[in-house]
Formats: sequence, C-alpha cells, structure tokens
Amino acid sequence: MKKHITFSGSHGTGKSTSAAKEYRDQKIFHPDKSVCLLCDLEAHCPLPINKETTDKAQLWLFSNHIRKEIEARDRFDIVITDRSVVDVIAYTYAAGFEALACSMLGFAEHHVSTYDEITVKQIKHNQYCHSDGIRETDPGFRAQVETILKELYRDLKKAGSIRGSLFYA
Repeated sequence: MKKHITFSGSHGTGKSTSAAKEYRDQKIFHPDKSVCLLCDLEAHCPLPINKETTDKAQLWLFSNHIRKEIEARDRFDIVITDRSVVDVIAYTYAAGFEALACSMLGFAEHHVSTYDEITVKQIKHNQYCHSDGIRETDPGFRAQVETILKELYRDLKKAGSIRGSLFYA
C-alpha cells in the first residue's frame, strides 16, 4: 500500500502541525508500514521567499519539492507532506511570476495525481500565523495565496488531475 497525504494552504494555517499529527497517527495505526514526514522544505531555500521571493527561488522551491516527494514515495509506504506542489505554484502566482507559474502548473498536473488525500487548511478556521522569521505575517498576502490556491484546486479537480480526496478544513 502506497499512500501520499498532503496538507495545503496559506502559511500559518496549521499545515505542519496537522502533518506531524498525521505522521504520528500513521505510525501508530500502521506499525508495519514505513512512514515519512516531509515538513518545512521551504525553510531550506537558500534564496528569499514569501513577498521578497524571486523567480529563481520559486523554481528552486518547485523543483526541490517535487524531487523530495518523488524520492520519498519511492522509499516509503506512506508519505505525509505539510504542503503540496500546488502551494508553490500559488506563491509563484502571488509573487507576480505568472508565466513561471503557468509552466509549473502544466508540469504539476501529472504530479498532483499522486496525492491520495489533500486537506486544504483555510485561514478562517486556522489562525496560526506567528512571526517566526520565515513566515510572512501580512494578512493580505496570506489571503491572496489562499484565494489562488482555491482557484488552482478547483481547476485541477475540474481537469481531472486530482484523483484522490480533496477536503477543506
């Protein structure tokens, strides 16, 4: 049984916390399965992120995210991530790199089909945005990312790219 569970949403919505809890639960309920948690990959980006990001940084985030997910899916039975590749695309759009985001989306349409469960954490239900030196705390930027994410998921679902479950929490 191979399974990929991902949490998606704007920053500060509890994705990492939810992913960590899911990891713990999967380890408890499936002790005979290998489980991997991919968390906070963007914190390792050597380039500026959030509102100060560059097209080069977004490309690094996108390619690194997909690479890490492919490696994990090959090695583990259950993979849990605290963001999806769609999150990177939403931030790329929000940063104003539309052409790059469109290119990423074309490539990601196939990759998104590997997600068995996507839980989109919404700002209105999950207020966990704290200044930690990595997250952008501007509420307008957070809302912009969330709006783009919802549009992307709607379009990907309509196109048939999302084959797993899609939840909003």
